[in-house]
Amino acid sequence: VGVMVLIVVLAVMAGFEREVKSRLLGFSPHIELRKEGVVVTTMDGGVVTGSLAGRGDWGVSLRLEPGPEEPISIPAGDIVSIVGTPLLIREWSDLKERIDEVSEVTESYAQLRDFTILEKSDRFLPVEFRAIDTSNRHQMAALEELILDGGNADIGLDERAVVAESTARNFDISVGDRILLHSARNLQQMGDSWKITDQPLVGKEHAEFLERARADLVKEMVLEDGKEVFQWNFLAGLYDSLDELRNGKIRPSEREALNTILIIFQEGSRSEDEDRFVLEAGSLERVLKHLDLLGQMDREVEDGRLLRGLREVALPRDLEVVGIFSTSQHVMHPAVFVPLATGQELKNMEGGVESFGVRVDDPYKLEEVQDRLEQELGPSWSVRSWQDQHRAWVDLIARERMMMYFALSFIVLVSAFCIMAVIFTITIMKKQEIGVMKALGATPFQVVRVFTFQGSIVGLMGALLGVGLGLLVVHFRDPIYRALKGVGFDVFPAEFHGIDGLPAHVNLNEVAVVGIGASILCVIAALIPAFLTSRRDPARCLRNY
Repeated sequence: VGVMVLIVVLAVMAGFEREVKSRLLGFSPHIELRKEGVVVTTMDGGVVTGSLAGRGDWGVSLRLEPGPEEPISIPAGDIVSIVGTPLLIREWSDLKERIDEVSEVTESYAQLRDFTILEKSDRFLPVEFRAIDTSNRHQMAALEELILDGGNADIGLDERAVVAESTARNFDISVGDRILLHSARNLQQMGDSWKITDQPLVGKEHAEFLERARADLVKEMVLEDGKEVFQWNFLAGLYDSLDELRNGKIRPSEREALNTILIIFQEGSRSEDEDRFVLEAGSLERVLKHLDLLGQMDREVEDGRLLRGLREVALPRDLEVVGIFSTSQHVMHPAVFVPLATGQELKNMEGGVESFGVRVDDPYKLEEVQDRLEQELGPSWSVRSWQDQHRAWVDLIARERMMMYFALSFIVLVSAFCIMAVIFTITIMKKQEIGVMKALGATPFQVVRVFTFQGSIVGLMGALLGVGLGLLVVHFRDPIYRALKGVGFDVFPAEFHGIDGLPAHVNLNEVAVVGIGASILCVIAALIPAFLTSRRDPARCLRNY
């Protein structure tokens, strides 16, 4: 019984794991490629974005994105911070050719994903969407296999979508319905703008500082040879204070005024004795003019300019649902699949994508392919397999199987103890026969062999019977499952697992390990009482109690 239960449970767990992984790999790339870059903030407040070409004590070398192929160098003394960031992949036709030339790669395709607001019948929910290249036949065929009856995966190039089964159930969506997808980028952009409008004007909040700065500039300025000269320490401190204001959450018109003042300061030069800073004639007048401009700004006017000056806003997309794909609670999955062009509009990424998907011959042997892709693409690319992306889930499934194997092994262990108890009972019942054998010259080894052989036969027959019954139950699992459901006992609810029926996969290696392991345990269990019996005194065994 223990062997049978162990084989059945392991087969069902293996079948469930294969089913879930096949669904995951049906819409996920085996390897995902991302272009990694850095954002460098410099001492003058500038921000430079690009891919890292080199780095050392001297500074960094960057290839600008977008920009020329020739890298630029930024000295270490000019760098304030370096932060990693993913870069947009714009021209991917050449990239696709390079990837497809790598051995074992069967296909590659552009993709992107993000969060969106799904609207249906005045109900809203934030969901994840995934945009796919619908011209890729293999990818569309893999998605088609997940589509439930009554739908299809033909989302074309625009205006159509495929929805997850769980999302369709929550929103009462059927094939042929229409849904609205609102870009989450709109909310972020508008939210940032509204937060700025809650802030007071720089000219009002920092009126005292700006007035003092104005007075100090007039006081500190000295004319020499037609040039305006200031003390270096004074002007450097004022520059840092204005730069801090510029980098805060302020309105674009305020930032523009502060930026102009700082540019005027940057046009000057430090004197030879490095104690003074020299500006061109008229620089002070221009600075005072922009300081006055900050103080004269009207909040309502500037807030109106800010909201009217929002960058291009992505409009909601009205899409027809052409299919619903099956899902499982055990796998993270997108709520909606849309064409690549639709996804680019929703994410304001027209003309580019954020990642590249790669599929290979064997999704379970990816190390060599990953190494080849890393060598081909270089260090500025991130190469992650589906196992890396879902590491926590893969480890959880493996641990579940191991814990189940460990727990059910105790059933086999209890069976071995039962055999030990049976052999103990037999040795007690046969103590006179044992005494006769030893009196006639039987060696302890011969006595051990008799009872060990007897226990081994019982264990071997039990293991074979358990293996046979286990394979039989796995083969007829569906009728057994339907019978259990008929009496109200559903051990594998499809509403939760998203899988119809009871999946199973028989791993012959596991079956062999279970059968042989059970037989060995039974031999050990029979050996212990046999060994103890072989050490008995034959005279005491022949006595009549």
